[in-house]
Amino acid sequence: MINSKSIAHYFKLARIVNKCDQRIRELRKAFFSQTMSSYITSNGLEIFSKGFNVEYHVSSLVDYQRRMEKYTEICKFKSKHFNEYLNTLQPDERKYLKKRYMYDPWPEDGCEELHPNEENEWVDKHCLEMISEIEEAVSYRFLGKKPYIDDDSDIDQVSEEEFEEVFDNAFLKMISRLG
Repeated sequence: MINSKSIAHYFKLARIVNKCDQRIRELRKAFFSQTMSSYITSNGLEIFSKGFNVEYHVSSLVDYQRRMEKYTEICKFKSKHFNEYLNTLQPDERKYLKKRYMYDPWPEDGCEELHPNEENEWVDKHCLEMISEIEEAVSYRFLGKKPYIDDDSDIDQVSEEEFEEVFDNAFLKMISRLG
């Protein structure tokens, strides 16, 4: 579900990419720093030779590295398009989003521009819509499938007259997704 935490996450994508790249470098360094030769050991009853399991260790390294590289590529794609979106905003709208979502913890009292008003709500809503579009593009491009985005009205927010119809539609949609 896309919400205000998603906006904060999108502001942190550059740091996430850097951490992933650093983690890959650390893992490769640790992998190539270990001994890959065989050695003699015993279990108390017998002496035997034990060696580096190439198949297991190399395949684990390659699998992990590929997953991290794909995740990094997705994060870079999201970051690129989110930054392009931010550049289309007015300076005061961009400043509002950065002040509200970029810093942990949020600024306390004294930030009047962070208090809810009609313009800020519009900026938040527009930003969430853009994040939804970026997530949909990621699903199509990297995952090869249509994303699950729940655009249905919340069942708690409908009137009693509409409840039965909305409930039936939601139930049928759930059954069709399950196959």
